[in-house]
Amino acid sequence: MPHSVLMGIALLGALAISPVVAQDAHPDAAKGLAEAIHAYGDGDCPKAVSLASIVIDKSGAAAAEDVSQAYDLVIDCAWQAKDYAKAVDYANREMALDNSSNFAWRVPVIADFNAGRFAPAVEKIEHMLAAGRGGALNSFDPVILIQLHVRLERSGDAANDTRLLALLANRAYDPDDIVAKIDSTGDYLRALYARKLIAAGKKDEARALLADLQGYNAMIEVAFDPALLALRGKPVDFRAVVEADLKRHRGMIELYPKSLAAINAVARDLNLLGRSDETIVMLKTAVARAAVPETFEDIQDRLRWTWDALADAYTATGKYDEMVDAYNQGVRGPGDKLLNVDQAINLAGRQYGFGHAADAIATLDQMGEKPDLSPYGAMLVRKIRGCSNAVLGRLDKARAELAEAIVHERDAPPVITELELCVGDEDAAAASLVRRLANPESRREAMLAVADYDASDPRSPKGPFAAAYDRILKRPEVVSAMRAAGGQVRIHLPA
Repeated sequence: MPHSVLMGIALLGALAISPVVAQDAHPDAAKGLAEAIHAYGDGDCPKAVSLASIVIDKSGAAAAEDVSQAYDLVIDCAWQAKDYAKAVDYANREMALDNSSNFAWRVPVIADFNAGRFAPAVEKIEHMLAAGRGGALNSFDPVILIQLHVRLERSGDAANDTRLLALLANRAYDPDDIVAKIDSTGDYLRALYARKLIAAGKKDEARALLADLQGYNAMIEVAFDPALLALRGKPVDFRAVVEADLKRHRGMIELYPKSLAAINAVARDLNLLGRSDETIVMLKTAVARAAVPETFEDIQDRLRWTWDALADAYTATGKYDEMVDAYNQGVRGPGDKLLNVDQAINLAGRQYGFGHAADAIATLDQMGEKPDLSPYGAMLVRKIRGCSNAVLGRLDKARAELAEAIVHERDAPPVITELELCVGDEDAAAASLVRRLANPESRREAMLAVADYDASDPRSPKGPFAAAYDRILKRPEVVSAMRAAGGQVRIHLPA
């Protein structure tokens, strides 16, 4: 079956023919569409497009829904062929129909995003809402919309970033994605927009947005932004935030009984609260249930993160062998023989944290010479490989990883600090931490890293260079930088 590059899901499911085709008012068109969908399912896009085009060309003799589905098929085949201009052209033609699909409305936006045309993408979203197609906006993968915000922010286009966040912060935006509901993505976006409102002098509007925010991700934005925190009027009690999340997420397990994502959210909350023994019991039950077909609807996307959360719990409780086994369960899908790069990086990082440096390097080596990594992922690999080599006494290799990382510092600033600690240069590590605290782009992450946490579980590994990190936190220049960034935040959660 062809895989829709555009949406990350097979379009065929959206093109399922009704079992009452024989009673269709336009049986010839319905039959032609059914044949087109069958060809699409067989991976024969040229034949599918040829058949679907007949339905489109004779739209007057076809049901409106059939015409829309025919357009969707042609759009997706054009996208798979990387003929993005044709995909957008057909999407625009379908959008003129009363029965146009949400899929068609998403296509021009994603085409603009992929081509780096971020401002036009925002304009198309505004047009979507002006046309009464809020459902199309809700049907987007929220990750794409958040990435659009990040690209606008990094490009310095504050005006269009504000326009986008105004749309996404509106409570009418209610993503269809279950994970977005679980993660309170709407509250996170409202926190981001509140920052824009404060900058525009609209403090009353910003205060209204902050009044009932919930969710760990949203409250991190508030806690580490002096302007948002001042408007809120009181510190963020992170333990209370996570306890509330835990209660809400447990309710979502009842609301979405076939969702592993809800179970994973509860696991994250328990791990944050330092209740990792409870996580282990719960997730061992979950993975046993996952072995029964059709127990969970999102197993393909979420099971590996269930294993990931279980590995986190084993790490927190000092169970090295169980942690490795959990990652090895999660890094492979059915029939896969190669490590998934995200999980491999996580496993290697945990191995390094336990002091098993040679194992960490061996895990990274299993990804091959040229793994498909994001810029951030590539930086994590440099950190793990470099620091593991330092543990093994290979400082020349560690310094080589540091030199390469410095070239790409913006992709993951914390990696520079950690590699400098690994090679024994505490002066440079302190300087890079000061830079992170001074830079608005990296300040929130840096403040989260230097926050004052509760003691971690005594069974958990401390990391080979934890003592060096504690030393640089006490240096006068770092203390001064923390104070200038708003002061060290107290977080009543384990480190």
